[in-house]
Amino acid sequence: MVHLLDRLIADNPDFHHLPDGTPANWAVSEAALRFLYRCLAPGMSTLETGAGQTTIIFALSGTHHVCITPQHEHTARVRAYLARQRITGTVTFIHESSDSALVQSRLIPEVLDLVFIDGAHRFPFPCLDWHYTERRLRVGGIVGVDDCRMPSVKILHDFLCGEDEWELIEIAGQTSFFKKLGIADVTFDCRGQRINQPLY
Repeated sequence: MVHLLDRLIADNPDFHHLPDGTPANWAVSEAALRFLYRCLAPGMSTLETGAGQTTIIFALSGTHHVCITPQHEHTARVRAYLARQRITGTVTFIHESSDSALVQSRLIPEVLDLVFIDGAHRFPFPCLDWHYTERRLRVGGIVGVDDCRMPSVKILHDFLCGEDEWELIEIAGQTSFFKKLGIADVTFDCRGQRINQPLY
């Protein structure tokens, strides 16, 4: 399996495209791909928003994976690469916008081991992707947040850094990874969040 990871990194395939159809590569860093691979194990239940080289990593790792993206072209290229490399894996593609799929799709497992947020980056999508998956993520599970220095994503990154229920375990390139330590106490709504402590 490891040699297939190295091949992916060497190939650095273009799975995305610009509005005019020009091929584009919006892959996460090599460091993020390798860290993600180390977090995964066969049989885990995983989900990502967006599709690309990370989708290959999930397939390589043998997880039961759900990939949410409205971009059929991206998933077609991912499928073609998996076929060329003879990589078998359980990947379920949901071709919808994540803000609707995460609310209503019956294909999403009730319990997730790892979530990777790398879909739409415009505000508030990164926060929505986290909001609709964090309740499914088990305690001890991991959430990855790509492009964590982008202002529309950094809001989520900074929030997770400050809350007791989340531990920053790695920043790999532009991707931050957090472990879920517990379930937030929302009995008193916003008063239980550290982000609001100065107000109360």
